[in-house]
Amino acid sequence: MIKSKKIILLVILALFVWFLRPFFHSFAMIGYVSPLRLILVLVVLFILFSIYKQIFPLKMIQKGLANYAVPTKPVSWRGISFLSVVLILILFLLSFENAIRYRIIANQTDYASRQSLPEISPLRLVPKPVAQRFASDSFQNPQEHLGDSQIVLINDKLTRVFPRLPDGIILFLTKKLNGFVTVNIDTLEKQVKIEDQKFTYSEGIGILDNIYFQLLKKKYFITYSNEPIYLKNAKEEWITVVPYINYRGFPFRVPYWGGVMIVASNGEIINLTPEQAQELNYLEGNRIYPKELSKIYAESYAYKGGLINYWFLHKNQTEIVSLPTDETVIHQATKEGLKQILVAEPFGRSYGIYKIFIFDATTGKREIIEYDQNSQLTGPVSAADYIKKAFPTYDWTYFQLSEPRPITMNNNLYWLLSVIPSDSAGIASTVFFDAKTNNVIKADNEAQINEFLSTQKISSTPQAQNSSANSLNSADQINQIINNLQSQLDELKKLVK
Repeated sequence: MIKSKKIILLVILALFVWFLRPFFHSFAMIGYVSPLRLILVLVVLFILFSIYKQIFPLKMIQKGLANYAVPTKPVSWRGISFLSVVLILILFLLSFENAIRYRIIANQTDYASRQSLPEISPLRLVPKPVAQRFASDSFQNPQEHLGDSQIVLINDKLTRVFPRLPDGIILFLTKKLNGFVTVNIDTLEKQVKIEDQKFTYSEGIGILDNIYFQLLKKKYFITYSNEPIYLKNAKEEWITVVPYINYRGFPFRVPYWGGVMIVASNGEIINLTPEQAQELNYLEGNRIYPKELSKIYAESYAYKGGLINYWFLHKNQTEIVSLPTDETVIHQATKEGLKQILVAEPFGRSYGIYKIFIFDATTGKREIIEYDQNSQLTGPVSAADYIKKAFPTYDWTYFQLSEPRPITMNNNLYWLLSVIPSDSAGIASTVFFDAKTNNVIKADNEAQINEFLSTQKISSTPQAQNSSANSLNSADQINQIINNLQSQLDELKKLVK
């Protein structure tokens, strides 16, 4: 009877764990992605169990009137030696696990060579902070807040899509995703749309209706992209696209693109292979490739020369550039489709552009542009320093340079940056930085941007070059200072009240 109760309890516990398995996904993936860690845990548990078996069955046996003895089994020194060697070997391999994994990835990953970036079209003009401000200023719903946005193509327009998520713990548990706010980012004009569509499953809601809870019930031992992508299908209905990464190899498992989950608004979930997803017309040229995988591939290139080269010699070793917003993957629309771009510098104290990695956001096709030492191209981080120097009278306390974007004109590489106020209320200017000559060209409106894209000149305003450049419009600075002072005054009035 007692044995039957134990079996029933174990079955109930197993069913409970199975139903709530999404909550244990992070722990399960540790052993799945890193079998060495799982082996280490099993070895340690075996050692602890062996110690337990040695100690707890011990009993005192009386020998004579006052003498007692504890009978013990002989210790297997051969077993102890074997387990010690296994532990040392596992710990040694674990200390180099990431390096070995990246070396394997680098050895298995090939790139097609190209000479220049694909032609950019449409051009991304509105940086994320400004798009966020445009969306927030146009949104009026006390029960919702805007989630993180992603860049996609909607009806051939480069768009940032902000999900409208429930705001507050009670609404988090009771409400759904009810629609989106979209911002057209290929024009300087404020173009915002608010669209309604209720989703059964989505990000930002709890608990069982959270999209990741449902996806993990569908397919478990994979890594889903942490950035759900919102697109429109052939019926012009919103859908959620979640790419995922799978793993292969042993004991060092390496990632690869496993497929795509498409979640309809009614909760229907479809699992597609990469090939099946690419056959869908409404996904063609759009973003379905996991950007996390692009970053892994680009970072692994530093290990292409081997581990000894990575640690000591550094020949042809790359280092991915971290942009000011801690982003490394640049999403850029081109005439060849949406691309994911990563820029690499030489390892160490060298800051010129060394290589540019290009990943097709639909197919995952990998391409690389390699520059020699004669190219002498300035990277995006250093470009910001030159731009600030080019405008010495500009007060950068109240303005910032946002989102470096690479573009090519007449085989010349430029960095496009936006000058925005600290409160992200619009775009003060758009700046083109010539990576070869360090020339800085300022465009004050969209007409000047289009003129420069066509002729590489702006006739209405002179171009700035190095420290002799004209300053940006000081009226923008004055207006920004006045706005900041007014905001501070309003806050003081509230405190007084």
